[in-house]
Amino acid sequence: MSKPTLLLIDDEERILRSLRMLFFTQYNVKMTTDPQDAIRILREEKVHVIISDQRMPVMQGSELLRIARETSPATMRILLTGYSDLNASIASVNEGEVFRYLLKPWLGDEVKKVVAEAVSIAEASFAVQSQVSTSPVIRSTQKPRVLIMDHDESTTKIVHEILEDRCEIVWACDAQHAMEELAKQDISVVISDLMLGDTNVSYILKTIKQLNPQTQCIVVTSFNDTSRLIELINQAQITRYIAKPVSRKTLERNLESMLERFQMLGNQPALQKRQSVAPIMDPHEKQLSGNFMSLLGRLRVRMTA
Repeated sequence: MSKPTLLLIDDEERILRSLRMLFFTQYNVKMTTDPQDAIRILREEKVHVIISDQRMPVMQGSELLRIARETSPATMRILLTGYSDLNASIASVNEGEVFRYLLKPWLGDEVKKVVAEAVSIAEASFAVQSQVSTSPVIRSTQKPRVLIMDHDESTTKIVHEILEDRCEIVWACDAQHAMEELAKQDISVVISDLMLGDTNVSYILKTIKQLNPQTQCIVVTSFNDTSRLIELINQAQITRYIAKPVSRKTLERNLESMLERFQMLGNQPALQKRQSVAPIMDPHEKQLSGNFMSLLGRLRVRMTA
């Protein structure tokens, strides 16, 4: 049985050698300092996981991962970088759609665990990819639900203009209302700021993906917090990060894309694992998430009684 293939890209050969030492016994490891060579490998071979640095002289890692996403959609993408750069983080979400964003210096056990999970998901993704041409497309007869979590009503107005009556659109301007709507039935797409009034709702976004990986999360915010964004990539698998003030054209393009992805994941449940999230690490957020899950359970029991 052939080993799964890892593709490592970094402009520093010593970094590549260090990474190879972690993986060469379990995986078929390919290394290059040239992003163009990496693209060639992706086109010619079956690559389960690509791990790229961000800051490289020829091409940024987020751009390489964007090309990887288009060239080999089943390949899992990981950005491993020494820089917590906001623009790179945003690009890794919006363009590269990375599975994990990891910072150097890495912890060997952590990287090996992430890669093992990514390889397992990639194997399932390649299996689905080989069957997709023969699988019927099933369209849900139920209207998609879009939940907007934003203190500012302007985002809601734009969403109404874009979707009109194609979706059920719910606006929650506080955390309690958002939880009540999440308890009613599954949400297709969440469009959320990071703050609802004085409440940081990152823990809600993280909990949503634990409960239903199919739900797509778009963050629209004026906050520029790189560390929080990296957390949301890893622990909430947010699929888009859009700066305020929101452009109607940008939101429309991304919202349509996320509704299509929600439908696709419903037809191909095995691919929902690509949206799996890392555990919540912050003790306070972990407690809030547990309380949120308990509240959802009580609300759902009350609604079905």
